[in-house]
Amino acid sequence: MKFRPIRKVKVILDLEGSQRDLGTLAWSSEERRAYFEYAAEFITEPLLISPFHLGLKGGLLPAQHEPFNGLHGLFNDSLPDGWGRLLLDRCLQKAGVDYHTLTALDRLSAVGTSGMGALAFVPELPDDKHGAGDLDWFVEQVKLVQKEMDTAEIDALQGAQGGSAGARPKIMIGLNPDQNTFVIDYGHQLKLGLERWMVKSRSSDDPIDIGVEEQAYALMARAAGLEMADTRVLQTKKGNRLFATKRFDRTSHGRLHMHTASGLLYADHRQASLDYGSLHKLTYMMTRDSAEVLRMFGHMVFNVYARNRDDHSKNHSFLMGSDGRWKLSPAYDLTFSAGPGGQHSASIAGEGLNPGRQHLLAVANGASISEQEALNVIERIRSAVDRWPLFADEAGLSRARTNELDLILNGRRPQPEQAKHHDTSGDNLAVSEPVSTRKKTRKR
Repeated sequence: MKFRPIRKVKVILDLEGSQRDLGTLAWSSEERRAYFEYAAEFITEPLLISPFHLGLKGGLLPAQHEPFNGLHGLFNDSLPDGWGRLLLDRCLQKAGVDYHTLTALDRLSAVGTSGMGALAFVPELPDDKHGAGDLDWFVEQVKLVQKEMDTAEIDALQGAQGGSAGARPKIMIGLNPDQNTFVIDYGHQLKLGLERWMVKSRSSDDPIDIGVEEQAYALMARAAGLEMADTRVLQTKKGNRLFATKRFDRTSHGRLHMHTASGLLYADHRQASLDYGSLHKLTYMMTRDSAEVLRMFGHMVFNVYARNRDDHSKNHSFLMGSDGRWKLSPAYDLTFSAGPGGQHSASIAGEGLNPGRQHLLAVANGASISEQEALNVIERIRSAVDRWPLFADEAGLSRARTNELDLILNGRRPQPEQAKHHDTSGDNLAVSEPVSTRKKTRKR
């Protein structure tokens, strides 16, 4: 196979059913970076699709070399990461292409029209869409790919993973939630009654029932007052239990534009590049809405008390519709995570290892959230986390894993005669972890 690197791609903004030419993205091999130029007609009727680093003006707009290897933050958001990148590399390797020579534009062309948010990239690399509409097939293929076996149906997985970011294996489906039936979603028009959902499989480092665990966290997050997309556990014929979530970047009117904090601020998600003070400021700058800032505060508080320390810059996003207004996305990727070095990726008032109430209130104060509002959020979320065993039981998580996480989240439960003395204020979060949970549990 003769592979010719992509030098230019047309970028389309497919926003709530209306497609517009956004502009042209070109790659300079000599400079090893991209240049973008807005379409003239887009500038005459503009939308601020990336307000900080990709201003609406004519001419060539060069990307910074870092931190996205010569790509603009807006487009880096669309690149597959982890699992999606692995699949593309394997697919090209199978075709005899040296994937080490790929540029960012080659990878964006592979994403094509199937990526997150409202951006689409033309031309697309040829793909061969095949593979059974079977979630057990998906699980088996994940295992084969992870074992580097040639029998994996890489081409089918490549088409169905939707250019997804994150380390955990994912596949896109069209789900009929009433009948609990589905088809593989390759980004085309779906039949009436089908909704676009994403299904996750476990990585080799995940607990055996990570799908059920993530569903329990979703139930707990809703009880804590966080906005979440619809979720469920899909049981396969072979007994695999997979976490599924409705895509919040897709609506009945079409696609929404999605931009992560990473892409907005050029913050590398592989490093501790943002703190929660910055995320609250970003939320206000994007939305100009104090209610959205309070929602960000809720995300932070939940991550602290629920011990989700994989709270890096790609796990905070914003959505924009055709009216050009931004809002904070629903919370996503919520599970127990020990975090890098046992710390939050995003620190809380300078504290990443053992944040307490005083750190949460310090962030609230800096974000102009009243102390009473902050305390109400803290109490509501702390109360929900205290009821963790109920949500774990509802999701179907094993008693052993439920108890293991309950010890981490809530400490040792008091005996009945001690209950009246039990304090769940959460000021002291320094609860030691069992040995089995100390290893890094990175997920996205």
